[in-house]
Amino acid sequence: MSTRGENRVEAPLVGQMRRGAGMPHPVTIRDISSKGIQATCFNAPNERERVSIRFDNGRSVNGVVRWVRKGIFGVEFLAPVNVDTLTEDAKTHPLRRSTDFR
Repeated sequence: MSTRGENRVEAPLVGQMRRGAGMPHPVTIRDISSKGIQATCFNAPNERERVSIRFDNGRSVNGVVRWVRKGIFGVEFLAPVNVDTLTEDAKTHPLRRSTDFR
């Protein structure tokens, strides 16, 4: 049984994640909702760490890492976002599967 309160859009997107004042590094967003993302990257952040995610379309969101498991992690956004705006270029992304977007 899922504890998620909202449907999530599978969104194989790439972006840059900044941890604190550190340098940004690549991150892959696995799915997204208005409240957060599930993502993966080479050096996963720690629980309760604040991060900033910049999408390839230039939009950014800030959030807090809520969980980390085997390199996959969940970020809760500090404020709800419009998923359509964040994923507006996803339909043409090379990693997109044909049934992932509405």
